[in-house]
Amino acid sequence: MQELHQRFLEQQLPHKYTNLAVETMLGEKYGAKEIPKASLSDLQNDPQGKYDRIFKCYKIDDRDILTQAFNDTDIMFHEEYKNERSPDSPQTDWSRIGAGELLRVILISDDGEHMSSYTVQGICTALVDDLTIMLGIPREECSLDNEYYVKYLRLLSQRGYL
Repeated sequence: MQELHQRFLEQQLPHKYTNLAVETMLGEKYGAKEIPKASLSDLQNDPQGKYDRIFKCYKIDDRDILTQAFNDTDIMFHEEYKNERSPDSPQTDWSRIGAGELLRVILISDDGEHMSSYTVQGICTALVDDLTIMLGIPREECSLDNEYYVKYLRLLSQRGYL
Protein backbone atom coordinates (compact mmCIF):
# COMPACT_ATOMS: atom_id res chain seq x y z
CA MET A 1 0.00 0.00 0.00
CA GLN A 2 2.94 2.28 0.71
CA GLU A 3 4.00 1.85 -2.93
CA LEU A 4 0.58 2.97 -4.21
CA HIS A 5 0.65 5.93 -1.83
CA GLN A 6 4.09 6.91 -3.13
CA ARG A 7 2.97 6.60 -6.77
CA PHE A 8 -0.09 8.74 -6.01
CA LEU A 9 2.14 11.45 -4.55
CA GLU A 10 4.71 11.23 -7.37
CA GLN A 11 2.13 11.38 -10.16
CA GLN A 12 0.50 14.42 -8.58
CA LEU A 13 -2.97 13.29 -9.56
CA PRO A 14 -5.62 15.91 -8.82
CA HIS A 15 -7.30 15.79 -5.45
CA LYS A 16 -10.32 17.37 -7.13
CA TYR A 17 -11.31 17.06 -10.77
CA THR A 18 -13.03 19.85 -12.67
CA ASN A 19 -16.43 19.41 -14.25
CA LEU A 20 -14.70 19.73 -17.62
CA ALA A 21 -12.32 16.86 -16.78
CA VAL A 22 -15.28 14.65 -15.85
CA GLU A 23 -17.11 15.56 -19.07
CA THR A 24 -13.98 14.84 -21.12
CA MET A 25 -13.51 11.43 -19.47
CA LEU A 26 -17.14 10.49 -20.14
CA GLY A 27 -16.91 11.50 -23.78
CA GLU A 28 -13.55 9.93 -24.53
CA LYS A 29 -13.87 6.72 -22.52
CA TYR A 30 -17.59 6.00 -22.80
CA GLY A 31 -18.79 7.91 -25.86
CA ALA A 32 -21.28 9.70 -23.60
CA LYS A 33 -23.68 12.10 -25.30
CA GLU A 34 -25.15 15.04 -23.46
CA ILE A 35 -28.91 15.05 -22.99
CA PRO A 36 -31.09 17.85 -21.58
CA LYS A 37 -31.79 17.50 -17.90
CA ALA A 38 -35.44 18.30 -18.66
CA SER A 39 -35.60 14.92 -20.44
CA LEU A 40 -35.15 13.29 -17.03
CA SER A 41 -38.28 14.82 -15.56
CA ASP A 42 -38.54 12.09 -12.92
CA LEU A 43 -35.52 13.68 -11.20
CA GLN A 44 -37.52 16.81 -10.41
CA ASN A 45 -39.59 14.80 -7.93
CA ASP A 46 -36.62 13.07 -6.31
CA PRO A 47 -35.92 14.72 -2.93
CA GLN A 48 -32.38 13.31 -3.01
CA GLY A 49 -31.85 14.33 -6.65
CA LYS A 50 -30.55 17.90 -6.12
CA TYR A 51 -32.19 18.82 -9.43
CA ASP A 52 -31.14 22.47 -9.15
CA ARG A 53 -27.45 21.45 -8.87
CA ILE A 54 -27.38 19.09 -11.86
CA PHE A 55 -24.82 20.51 -14.27
CA LYS A 56 -24.95 17.88 -17.01
CA CYS A 57 -26.77 14.70 -17.98
CA TYR A 58 -25.47 12.08 -20.38
CA LYS A 59 -26.54 8.91 -22.06
CA ILE A 60 -24.30 6.05 -23.10
CA ASP A 61 -25.84 3.74 -25.66
CA ASP A 62 -23.05 2.60 -27.98
CA ARG A 63 -23.25 -1.22 -27.89
CA ASP A 64 -19.52 -1.72 -28.52
CA ILE A 65 -18.53 0.65 -25.73
CA LEU A 66 -21.06 -0.87 -23.34
CA THR A 67 -19.89 -4.40 -24.15
CA GLN A 68 -16.31 -3.42 -23.33
CA ALA A 69 -17.29 -1.56 -20.16
CA PHE A 70 -19.44 -4.26 -18.55
CA ASN A 71 -17.87 -6.89 -16.33
CA ASP A 72 -19.28 -10.39 -15.81
CA THR A 73 -21.35 -9.35 -12.79
CA ASP A 74 -22.88 -6.41 -14.69
CA ILE A 75 -23.79 -8.75 -17.56
CA MET A 76 -25.32 -11.26 -15.13
CA PHE A 77 -27.69 -8.58 -13.79
CA HIS A 78 -28.62 -7.48 -17.33
CA GLU A 79 -29.33 -11.07 -18.40
CA GLU A 80 -31.38 -11.68 -15.26
CA TYR A 81 -33.48 -8.60 -16.07
CA LYS A 82 -34.01 -9.72 -19.69
CA ASN A 83 -34.98 -13.25 -18.62
CA GLU A 84 -37.60 -11.98 -16.15
CA ARG A 85 -39.08 -9.46 -18.56
CA SER A 86 -42.11 -10.36 -20.63
CA PRO A 87 -41.40 -10.31 -24.38
CA ASP A 88 -44.65 -8.37 -24.85
CA SER A 89 -43.52 -5.52 -22.58
CA PRO A 90 -43.04 -2.19 -24.34
CA GLN A 91 -39.49 -0.96 -24.90
CA THR A 92 -38.79 2.07 -22.68
CA ASP A 93 -35.64 3.84 -21.56
CA TRP A 94 -35.97 2.04 -18.23
CA SER A 95 -36.23 -1.37 -19.93
CA ARG A 96 -33.16 -0.52 -22.03
CA ILE A 97 -31.33 0.50 -18.84
CA GLY A 98 -32.26 -2.78 -17.14
CA ALA A 99 -31.14 -4.77 -20.18
CA GLY A 100 -27.74 -3.04 -20.33
CA GLU A 101 -28.49 -1.21 -23.59
CA LEU A 102 -28.48 2.28 -22.09
CA LEU A 103 -26.81 4.05 -19.19
CA ARG A 104 -27.64 7.54 -18.00
CA VAL A 105 -25.29 9.67 -15.93
CA ILE A 106 -26.36 12.68 -13.89
CA LEU A 107 -23.55 14.95 -12.69
CA ILE A 108 -24.07 17.25 -9.71
CA SER A 109 -21.90 20.19 -8.70
CA ASP A 110 -22.31 22.19 -5.51
CA ASP A 111 -19.75 24.85 -6.48
CA GLY A 112 -20.22 24.95 -10.27
CA GLU A 113 -16.59 23.94 -10.86
CA HIS A 114 -16.17 20.43 -9.46
CA MET A 115 -18.37 17.34 -9.45
CA SER A 116 -19.69 16.81 -5.92
CA SER A 117 -21.81 13.73 -6.63
CA TYR A 118 -23.30 11.70 -9.43
CA THR A 119 -26.03 9.22 -10.22
CA VAL A 120 -25.70 6.37 -12.70
CA GLN A 121 -28.95 4.92 -13.97
CA GLY A 122 -28.01 1.37 -14.91
CA ILE A 123 -25.37 -1.11 -13.84
CA CYS A 124 -21.79 -0.56 -14.95
CA THR A 125 -19.10 -1.09 -12.33
CA ALA A 126 -16.32 0.45 -14.45
CA LEU A 127 -18.29 3.67 -14.96
CA VAL A 128 -19.08 3.97 -11.25
CA ASP A 129 -15.42 3.33 -10.42
CA ASP A 130 -14.24 6.00 -12.88
CA LEU A 131 -16.75 8.54 -11.57
CA THR A 132 -15.77 7.73 -7.97
CA ILE A 133 -12.15 8.45 -8.88
CA MET A 134 -13.23 11.74 -10.49
CA LEU A 135 -14.87 12.78 -7.21
CA GLY A 136 -11.32 12.99 -5.88
CA ILE A 137 -10.21 12.96 -2.29
CA PRO A 138 -9.36 15.91 -0.04
CA ARG A 139 -5.63 16.35 0.55
CA GLU A 140 -6.09 16.12 4.33
CA GLU A 141 -7.60 12.63 3.95
CA CYS A 142 -4.56 11.22 2.11
CA SER A 143 -3.21 9.09 4.92
CA LEU A 144 -2.67 5.33 4.93
CA ASP A 145 -4.47 5.34 8.30
CA ASN A 146 -7.63 6.41 6.47
CA GLU A 147 -9.57 3.37 5.22
CA TYR A 148 -11.32 5.42 2.51
CA TYR A 149 -7.97 6.64 1.15
CA VAL A 150 -6.64 3.06 1.04
CA LYS A 151 -9.75 2.03 -0.95
CA TYR A 152 -9.26 5.05 -3.21
CA LEU A 153 -5.64 4.03 -3.91
CA ARG A 154 -6.74 0.47 -4.71
CA LEU A 155 -9.38 1.80 -7.07
CA LEU A 156 -6.84 4.07 -8.81
CA SER A 157 -4.54 1.08 -9.25
CA GLN A 158 -7.30 -1.27 -10.40
CA ARG A 159 -8.51 1.24 -13.03
CA GLY A 160 -4.98 1.87 -14.31
CA TYR A 161 -4.44 5.39 -12.98
CA LEU A 162 -1.48 4.30 -10.81
